[in-house]
Amino acid sequence: MSTSRVPDSDAVIRAAGPRILRELTRPWAPGRGSLVVVAVSGGGDSTALLRLLAGLAPGRGWRLVAATLDHGLRGASSADDVRFVTALAADLGVPLEVSRLDAVPGSEDAARRARLAFLADVARRHGAGAVALAHTMDDQAETVLQRLARGAGTAGLAAMRRWRPPWWRPLLGVRRRDLRTLLERLGQAWREDETNVAPDRLRSRLRGRVLPALERAAGPGTVAALARHARLAAEDDLLLEQLAAERLGDVIVATAPGRFSCSRAALRGLPGPLARRIVRRLVAALGRGTTRLEADHVDAVLGLLAPDARGMRIELPRGVTARRERGLLVLETPVETVR
Repeated sequence: MSTSRVPDSDAVIRAAGPRILRELTRPWAPGRGSLVVVAVSGGGDSTALLRLLAGLAPGRGWRLVAATLDHGLRGASSADDVRFVTALAADLGVPLEVSRLDAVPGSEDAARRARLAFLADVARRHGAGAVALAHTMDDQAETVLQRLARGAGTAGLAAMRRWRPPWWRPLLGVRRRDLRTLLERLGQAWREDETNVAPDRLRSRLRGRVLPALERAAGPGTVAALARHARLAAEDDLLLEQLAAERLGDVIVATAPGRFSCSRAALRGLPGPLARRIVRRLVAALGRGTTRLEADHVDAVLGLLAPDARGMRIELPRGVTARRERGLLVLETPVETVR
């Protein structure tokens, strides 16, 4: 599929209207003269994002680099997506970085991590301060529901953040359907990813069945309400993280390479939300930021704090262990894993 003739910046800005433009130019937007990497898959959301940023770039002094990754998961369709994005970027005069992976083994989450690693590498090589991602309000609502179904706490229900350096999501306040309307006004084609409606994917079922049913039952403001919940949860989570950071000094008794020794009494005396965040923070530090703790892991660690706790040692992801030692809770990992 080829791209249509690229409209000029004024035409894009007129077609977008003030509400969408306001989302892209709020105070968290990159400053004048910033270099921004734009993640583009060829789908409607990312195609609209690239059009919008290219339309705004001259007036805001932004320099853009588009980036697309072929995961090798969809055969000829993936190659067609890359050709589409290549033509789109060329029409816009935006430099494009393309990379291809062999099919990523494992889960959908593994593919997501591979994509983010590629984008982070592009940003690092170009010296970009922001990577623009095309997640919409609908994506945010789907993420909240997905995490509710898995029993997430406040941090999980905060879902995607609008700005978490270098990741910038300027479309979290925009509905997916409004972006399609924008593209139709511009006469701009886009690609459809058939896996977005695959019935074996949880997100696809949430998108195609659950959210429409919720909107029919609770009203058309359901998606916006879920997205608002994520924003409020993010504010609460930020406060709790700050409070937890302030209490670290009360909890940690000693440190050594690959080890934190914590006062069981001090940790036990904290409110549960703070104790949980401290455990997560320390385990993440031992796992070099990549250890993904489930709620059951944290519960098991906190269970070691009780005076009558039966267990003495718990195995956590990435070789991290938690154990009781007199009045201490010791979190540690083999030293060679932290070098």
